[in-house]
Amino acid sequence: MTTIGSRYVDIDGPVHVADLGGEGPPVVCVHGLGGSYANWLAPGGLQDLGRVTAIDLPGFGLTPPAGRASSVAANQRILDRYLRSFGQPVTLVGNSMGGAIAIRQAARAPDTVARLILVSPAAPWDFFEAPPDPVVAAFFFAYAVPGLATAVMKWRRHFMDPEEVARMVIDLCTPHPERIDAEVFQRHVEVAEQRQHIPGIDAAFLAAARSVLSTVWRRKAFDRHAAAISAPTLLIQGGADRPVHASAAQRTGRIRPDWQVEILEEVGHIAMLEVPDLFGKLVTSFVEETEAA
Repeated sequence: MTTIGSRYVDIDGPVHVADLGGEGPPVVCVHGLGGSYANWLAPGGLQDLGRVTAIDLPGFGLTPPAGRASSVAANQRILDRYLRSFGQPVTLVGNSMGGAIAIRQAARAPDTVARLILVSPAAPWDFFEAPPDPVVAAFFFAYAVPGLATAVMKWRRHFMDPEEVARMVIDLCTPHPERIDAEVFQRHVEVAEQRQHIPGIDAAFLAAARSVLSTVWRRKAFDRHAAAISAPTLLIQGGADRPVHASAAQRTGRIRPDWQVEILEEVGHIAMLEVPDLFGKLVTSFVEETEAA
């Protein structure tokens, strides 16, 4: 498993950053809804690109909300300030909600992004042609209803221990949980344990979930952002993804036919953890091709 360093930077309050190794130009990883730096512990290939860091957004991982909003737009502003600290464009890597944030960043601040790597980004698709997964739809319906959302979060907090929470998330995100490295899974459990007593994390999660849902529904805004991106882009999508249907990546590929879109069969929502070797090969090949171009 990747060796990490841990530190905090000040962006309107403490923001946890994990240093994941490598040397050279900056590579920045952004987790998804309910995720953390631990989502980036397995991938090969990223350290070959440069110095890799993974940011925990406010309310997620080891970063407290500290009075900050957790919407996609608010998190993009936090990310923007972190990226500008490098003084040069970065390779930006985003999964799920982090993919939506990365798309917004690359569109609005092209000077900060040298290349973009997306892993199952939260993106629109035709719900009539490809109905959402019923379990995922039920969760997001619950998150959207204030009283019900609070009840769900209280139930999970009182009746599920950190290992059960981590297992539930992994099971929802991959059709093959056995592919997840045991040490990586244990790090997810440790993060869940460390998060238990951080004030405001439930409210931050719910606000972020509602914002992600809005991002998926607001097709025109998403399409404008996708169309505005100038950085070379690789989109890796699980063909068996439950939270984000594979047709979302296909639709995005039609908007941006110049992007490299890879749909991986029998892979779910977190390809970088499920098939890290394949993920690394795709990333390495993409970078080599863009550098040659």
